[in-house]
Amino acid sequence: MQAMQYHITLPSDYDMVIIRQRVGQTGHLMDGFPGLLFKAFLIGEKAQGEQHNSYCPLYVWQDDKGMTDFIFNGYFDNILRDFGWRPIEIGVTASVVLKENFEASKFVTLEVIDIASTESLESFPLHEKIQEEELGKVISYNPDKWKKNIFTFYADKPQKQENIQLFEILHISR
Repeated sequence: MQAMQYHITLPSDYDMVIIRQRVGQTGHLMDGFPGLLFKAFLIGEKAQGEQHNSYCPLYVWQDDKGMTDFIFNGYFDNILRDFGWRPIEIGVTASVVLKENFEASKFVTLEVIDIASTESLESFPLHEKIQEEELGKVISYNPDKWKKNIFTFYADKPQKQENIQLFEILHISR
């Protein structure tokens, strides 16, 4: 499995209702997409304490074919057309844990941890335990950038923590 995310930073005065409406009208189109485990339509809002307004959907793919079809067979073109050229971050999934009620998730946090230069990665803490209040946890890593990403899903808005991004989930496609 692979995780995929692109970040669209929006102006501070951008009306986030536009993104909410866009997802409300088109989010269901990703439901049942071949090879997709899930897509979480994520937004961050400056008014809610984030650094800026953003649209940052997270995809977890069961296979490379689904991801490749999405990127190169016209589906990603909607983003390119509406928001311009975007780099796509790809991460190898170390673990994906989704509880039965995962789709009730309304918020997700993203913690990015640097993987420091070392002589051995054997003792690096790659995995994390899912806690009772968490509905899902996706851990991915990118050895190109030496980063570990921890996406944690919640039904209720968690307390804001320093150096951890908080996103609202507008829709989850499965």
